Amino acid sequence: MPLSRRSLLTKLGAGATVLAGCVSGDTAGDATETPGAPPDGPVANAPLPDAPDEARYQTIGTSAPVVTYFSNPKCPFCAEFAVGSERVLPLATLVEVYVASGAVQFRHRGVAYTTDGEPFLGPDAPRAVRAGLAVWEIDPGAYWRYHEHLAANQPPESERWATTDRLVAFADGAGVDDTEAVRAAIEAERFENRLDATTTAFADADADGTPTVVVDGTPYSPFEPAKLRDALDAL
Repeated sequence: MPLSRRSLLTKLGAGATVLAGCVSGDTAGDATETPGAPPDGPVANAPLPDAPDEARYQTIGTSAPVVTYFSNPKCPFCAEFAVGSERVLPLATLVEVYVASGAVQFRHRGVAYTTDGEPFLGPDAPRAVRAGLAVWEIDPGAYWRYHEHLAANQPPESERWATTDRLVAFADGAGVDDTEAVRAAIEAERFENRLDATTTAFADADADGTPTVVVDGTPYSPFEPAKLRDALDAL
């Protein structure tokens, strides 16, 4: 069952540093046209599992053990993790060092921040997560390029930017096949069971916010690079 707003925010530590910029999305507005080409780096080019169509969640790498990465497309800290900065251990570095080498497999699960009322990051946050699952199901080979493209061009989280048209435009910009199928999946509000399951898994992992990387059952923040590296090296 989805957590209530009170219990979800308590569980996620809404006052924690990692969530400081993830405020409720209350401002409606139109985002600008998707700029530039999608990134072409370690994440976009990482190897997929042998049978990607059998994976319920977005995955890269071909080896066990599995490391789970929780994020939300509207969270600016998740975009910073994907794009990289001086204060974070970037997703690209993790993929290059641990996934491309065959040491681990990374599984991404989108946290919709669903509650009994309006979602914490705005009503478009679950839609953005559904869009990612749709892209993965329809064109898994393009998913991680889409993931990086969205992160590199993420509008402000306070803006209700994740409209169906906008999400389809991101998919089109990343070269996803059959963007109309992506649109249909978003409009049908598919993947509700996966959104609920991820909300529960996120809480069960004792995560304090997004992004969170769960290594061997323990949650780590990429904004504490040394701790995350040590955990991956030990794994």
